Amino acid sequence: MEKLKIRIISMQLFGMIFLINGIFQLKIYAVAEKYACAIQYFQNQKSECWGRLFPNKEDFSQFLSNVLLWKFLGLLIVVVFISFLNWKNKISFINTILASILIYTLLWSKFFKEGITTRLFISFGNAFSNDFEIQYLIGGITFTVIGATILWLSVNKNLFKFNRN
Repeated sequence: MEKLKIRIISMQLFGMIFLINGIFQLKIYAVAEKYACAIQYFQNQKSECWGRLFPNKEDFSQFLSNVLLWKFLGLLIVVVFISFLNWKNKISFINTILASILIYTLLWSKFFKEGITTRLFISFGNAFSNDFEIQYLIGGITFTVIGATILWLSVNKNLFKFNRN
């Protein structure tokens, strides 16, 4: 087993940010009608769909907790994924633990909630479509693939070695 590798941890952290946001955007795509209704309601304080989709406060609370739960589930999926990659490539488990702690800290900070990265991830889909659902579908697929690719590249042993002849 190798020792602590800061480059690998940095790349895995970056990949986890993409992967968690991709998974989260796919979840938003799955509940796009309710999510759009909630956004419209809180921006305008009026919405025709509010009474139909959220007949009582408990329905909205349950919906909100389910959506936020997917960020945590995304974290668990990512941690299992990097644990497997690090184990398979004989990279120290300390890298996995440190990267997991860092991403968990970022997950519950304002980095994911109100940060610039969230706005960048959401606005990515705007370049491809005006439809709310399609924006989240494109963003979710794109960022999930980018995140998984970055995580795979982070354990590629030839990535950080340069051949000098």
